[in-house]
Amino acid sequence: MTGQIDGRTLTRAYFVEEELPAATERYSTELGTWTKPFLVIIALATVIFMIAFWLDVLTEVPGEHKTSVATLTKSILYQDLEQARNTLGGLGEVMAAVLGLALTVSSIIVQLAATRFTPYITSLFFRARTNLLVLGFFVTSTVFVVWVNFAIGAENVPRWGVLFSMLLMTMSLGLLFPYFAYVFDFLDPEKIVGRITADGLYACTPIKGKAALAIDQRQLASVEAVEHLANISLNALQQKDKNIASSAVDALGKFAVLYGETKAGMLREWHRIPQWNRQSPDFVSLSSEAIADLTSRGIWLEWKVLRQYQMLFNEGLDRIKDVCYLIAIDTRRLGEAASKRGDMHALDLAIKFFNTFMRAAINKKDARTAYNVLHQYRQLAEVVLRHASHPGAAPPERSAELDQRTVDIARFMRYYSTLVFQSGIAFITEVIAHDIGTLCALAFRRGSACHDELLDIFLRVDDTAESAEQEKTQRGVRKAQIKLATTYMLHSATELAQRIADDMRGEPPTRLRSIWSELRTLNSREFWEVIDRGSNFDYLTPEQKGQLGEFFGWIPGVDEPEESSVLRVK
Repeated sequence: MTGQIDGRTLTRAYFVEEELPAATERYSTELGTWTKPFLVIIALATVIFMIAFWLDVLTEVPGEHKTSVATLTKSILYQDLEQARNTLGGLGEVMAAVLGLALTVSSIIVQLAATRFTPYITSLFFRARTNLLVLGFFVTSTVFVVWVNFAIGAENVPRWGVLFSMLLMTMSLGLLFPYFAYVFDFLDPEKIVGRITADGLYACTPIKGKAALAIDQRQLASVEAVEHLANISLNALQQKDKNIASSAVDALGKFAVLYGETKAGMLREWHRIPQWNRQSPDFVSLSSEAIADLTSRGIWLEWKVLRQYQMLFNEGLDRIKDVCYLIAIDTRRLGEAASKRGDMHALDLAIKFFNTFMRAAINKKDARTAYNVLHQYRQLAEVVLRHASHPGAAPPERSAELDQRTVDIARFMRYYSTLVFQSGIAFITEVIAHDIGTLCALAFRRGSACHDELLDIFLRVDDTAESAEQEKTQRGVRKAQIKLATTYMLHSATELAQRIADDMRGEPPTRLRSIWSELRTLNSREFWEVIDRGSNFDYLTPEQKGQLGEFFGWIPGVDEPEESSVLRVK
């Protein structure tokens, strides 16, 4: 969706187009938050009043003034001076107390929420239309009661003013409890995140008219939205609140994806980086050449979002590592969306930050995080590969560019396989081998033009894992290669499988025989522990196992192992 469209339409996409049932349910819930308590309070007070009135009628003492509906109506509508003064005597003070209570409670709660999440909450709250209407009603009612009280005199009894004062007082007391419920509901973290995201999206979507020319103001609003979401996530991380941190991280990802869908319709001036923006921490350290690149490629806002991800990723490594995994997921989604619409610059940026995340995890020697990041990195490469090889999905020149990105990802993975090996988390080398092998298999099945390059990279993954003390890693890499070879053989690509066999000719026959035995005896596709990938790296289908004998027959000195029921646990 590109071109000049109504920005409010896309702003509501965050709530409507993607989450229409949930949005409808939230609207109904919010309406019920006001109407049900208010009606219940008024109805209950009315019932009690009527019960008391009819008890007066039923228990009337003979000789006293007769109590009836007519006398009640007259008492309400035709008050004398003394009655009016008695009615309004303390009404002004009560109304002022109601207003003070509403302001005090809401201010305290909002300030606490602002301290916990982001100071921007205060601005959101006091700009909310519902909040302004309710507080305005309280103020108006208080002023009205004060003026009616002031207007009472010996020759002036404002009967309707007294009646309206009672009605306004009743409504104010009835609204007090629903208003507090609204304040708590407004400060729900999920809704705060949603409001900030909607405001930011509206500022950075194509619109018509004079508002479209207010580039600096719109850039500022979008930048502030990104920073506020990042602050919410950062504060939640520091307080070990995973749910709120995850919600804000997801919102940043949705923001970037939805912005990317329409940024082609923005004015050219939108993509420049003004001086005030260059002074922010995310741009101030960049060289003039880097700023010029971001401007010409139109990816300064994606850069802003991903820089927040980088900051949160580094924080998550020390606090909540699951947030790092979520950041990798959302970065993948950003890259996939860019690949789908052919935005190579945004895709390259996502790849660059994936590499940055890998470097950070390796520097921390965090094998689990590196494992999870690689899972998302490989899935991004798979999507890019599918977009490149899908018939009619992209013109030939774009397909070639997408193929090159797939090769680049595989090459980067191999580079990091060397780093993890040297950092003492050699298991990740094995993971990288399986991931690149998966890419090779997908490229082969789809007849991709980049398959041969991927296979060359795959066969070089184990170049740094030849030392004897790293035999476990070497075994894992070889298993990944054998798994790919059996895939080739099932599709009659014998020459490709023989390339893999030729690469193994220098392996000790005892090691290859042991690998053969382990691959043949593993019968469980699912791994026996809870993992995100779900499947066992070493699992071969019965059809693949049937190719093992022919494959190892191409390697001299490797005899078929004896039957064994030993299941190797990795």
